[in-house]
Amino acid sequence: MKHIKKLTTLALAVILLSGCIRNVEQEEQAAQNSNTVPVQTTSTQLSDNYYRSVIVDGQYQLGAAASADNYINSGEDRRAFENGLLRISQEVFPTNQYYIQEGQIIDANTMNSWVSRESADNPEGLNPEIPQEIAELESQEEEPVQDESNPEETEGQEEESAQVAVSSSTPPMYLASIIEKDLMTETNEGFALSGIAIGLAMNSNYSYTDADGVVHEQEISVGEMRERGRQYANIIVGRLRNTEELRSVPIVVGIYSMSDDGTVAPGTYILDGISREGNSITDWKEHNEYRVALPIINADTQTDEYLYFENFRTDVMNFFPNLNGISGEALYIDGGLASLDIEIITQFYQKTEIVALTQYVTDVAQRQLPENVQIEININSAAGNEAIISRPAGSGQFTTIVAN
Repeated sequence: MKHIKKLTTLALAVILLSGCIRNVEQEEQAAQNSNTVPVQTTSTQLSDNYYRSVIVDGQYQLGAAASADNYINSGEDRRAFENGLLRISQEVFPTNQYYIQEGQIIDANTMNSWVSRESADNPEGLNPEIPQEIAELESQEEEPVQDESNPEETEGQEEESAQVAVSSSTPPMYLASIIEKDLMTETNEGFALSGIAIGLAMNSNYSYTDADGVVHEQEISVGEMRERGRQYANIIVGRLRNTEELRSVPIVVGIYSMSDDGTVAPGTYILDGISREGNSITDWKEHNEYRVALPIINADTQTDEYLYFENFRTDVMNFFPNLNGISGEALYIDGGLASLDIEIITQFYQKTEIVALTQYVTDVAQRQLPENVQIEININSAAGNEAIISRPAGSGQFTTIVAN
């Protein structure tokens, strides 16, 4: 690890903030009355794609709101949400100049308040207020009551309630989750907070079940997500700027469109912007991104565009016919392939079999998969991850790791 330095009063005050509005003067006085907090960074940087981490008092600082992502549809969406924000952050805060720390400014209670609906009890809620009768129904859904009725009667009721209606009378829950990352720089006095990256995950559809068991669904357009995302971003920036120490810290905000519940591939970022100072975002930039789940099952959408994956898959499956499956996820940005993640499920457990499979997959990947694209191939079995084959964008060589 790097040599220990102190944390500047500014950074310490920010890290100690709770609820985003806490009295900073009291925190600064507490900091001055206590011993200096030792701060380190990891000396190893895996690649230019990753930030080095800040370590406070010998420990990695977990995010203050690490658990406030309960409304994210899937683990794939969570990863895409975070990875995309880091990609946006790196365009403003380069990895060779900045260090990263999990978000310490917005605490879990504040974040949960913001992603909830506005109400008399929650005036800070960013999602629109909902009529009281619908709010009660949603509350009942969140805490389901055990049904002790006759199983046959229950089955019949479930069949009768399987009705879906398109509705626009109830305002949707637009905002699903918020994520925060803090960017630090090293100064002569220590480490200072020098940037904040915030991601807003937006629902692409909203549904609720009424008292008659009818499921009401609303699709939220990309245009509406962008409009609402801009509004929410400016409100959040304004709230952060109320803290004096954050008034001149650059804040980057990315707007993420979550995938539908039944979609295999996760969502993508649709917008990002930056506030260098002041209470609003400027320099908004629209994103042209989409993800594709591979292999393509629907014959109507099969094109030669994804032939590289089918050739790779066929080659590997022919050589190892007992594989359980090969699937992939491709990210396209501005019409070009930007990254490719592949998962291979194997029945092999013996070390020699895993090594042989890893070697052959690496050879096939070198031949069949596109160049100048970030690629990660995971070989998994029922016992867990057996091997990883990866190549950063722009590199011509794959790196392999085989589990012991």
